[in-house]
Amino acid sequence: MRRFFIDPKAVEGQQATLTGGDAHHLQVLRLTAGDQVELFDGRGTVYQARIAHIDPGLARLDLLKAINTPPENLAIHLGQAMLKGKKMDLVVQKCTELGVRSLRPYTSQHTKTPPPGTDKLERWQRIIHESCKQCNQPWPPACHPAQTFHELLATAADVDLRLICWEEPDAPPLSSIVKQFSPPDSIMVLIGPEGGFNRDEIASARQAGFLPVGLGRRILRAETAAIVIIALLQYIFSDLN
Repeated sequence: MRRFFIDPKAVEGQQATLTGGDAHHLQVLRLTAGDQVELFDGRGTVYQARIAHIDPGLARLDLLKAINTPPENLAIHLGQAMLKGKKMDLVVQKCTELGVRSLRPYTSQHTKTPPPGTDKLERWQRIIHESCKQCNQPWPPACHPAQTFHELLATAADVDLRLICWEEPDAPPLSSIVKQFSPPDSIMVLIGPEGGFNRDEIASARQAGFLPVGLGRRILRAETAAIVIIALLQYIFSDLN
């Protein structure tokens, strides 16, 4: 069944309205009155809906059923240093599939990519929506504007478990760190840029309550590390059960 995002404000009682590109997409797919689709509101509600009427740029739908899905018990917030080219697109896409609660791009000492402009943030939002539609993910992650590394550290005070991935050999393995904690409600994990973190940044992260962790003897690309550690944290804390 085809899936579309619906603005919660476009839902009134048992009816909903799609406009603009979404309505046009219905026509491109040759859907007509009587066909059924799914609608996501980005707040955990999925509607089973039937198309009532389509005009150019406007579609009206009757809502048949609403299913409310609570967010995951484990809230993972990913701090990802800006990456070159389409690597950030990959991180945004895969972390959406994995159910990350928020994406927090940032710049650091070794970041060679400038902060994203409005166009790039809008592109990431489209990637998030497409990933949610493809993977039946009712809770899209919040994608925050870019911050500096130190600004990002200051936002983590209320997070239960704070981790920073470090490729240095003396970084303790993730497995040894997590054994010290009962399952948290929230985690923030920081992934560095292609050039990694410098020691001053690691020291600042420690002062902000972050624990450096390693992912074994392999040196992973930044975009790979983000996917790997999120999946590992979900597995360790039973969020994949």
